Amino acid sequence: MQSPIRRYLPHLLVGLTISLIMVGAYVAVGFASSTAPKAIWSTNPVTITFSGRAGIGSSGSAGELVKCAPKVDNVVFHTAVSNPTKLSLSVSPNGEATCGPAPDAVTVRATCLVAAPNCKGTYTGTVTIFQGYSTIPPSLAVTVVVT
Repeated sequence: MQSPIRRYLPHLLVGLTISLIMVGAYVAVGFASSTAPKAIWSTNPVTITFSGRAGIGSSGSAGELVKCAPKVDNVVFHTAVSNPTKLSLSVSPNGEATCGPAPDAVTVRATCLVAAPNCKGTYTGTVTIFQGYSTIPPSLAVTVVVT
């Protein structure tokens, strides 16, 4: 008669091997996510308030400082706004060769696309940093108030 350990040794070795693979994968994912780049905005969220009395072309802007940790190259700023038929959101410059530990100045501008009475209201938007097809979180939350 075999001892219980010898009888179940192959099963124990398979279980131990699977456990070690799972622990290794967990550690690898933890290290990978801790080195993912992150954006650091000087003010997040930001509010832009301006008068839309002039109608089409009325605009307001806000200055922002952004930096990235760790440093990333060739980034592009993408904007989105809650009602793109009434208001446009843009960033100047629209990208950077390097986003690193030194803060870079950007200007976020909101512009009315419709006549004065139709532009009034509150809108929400975002500015997202892209490097290739990957986003660098967090996005900048923008609230636009047109009076």
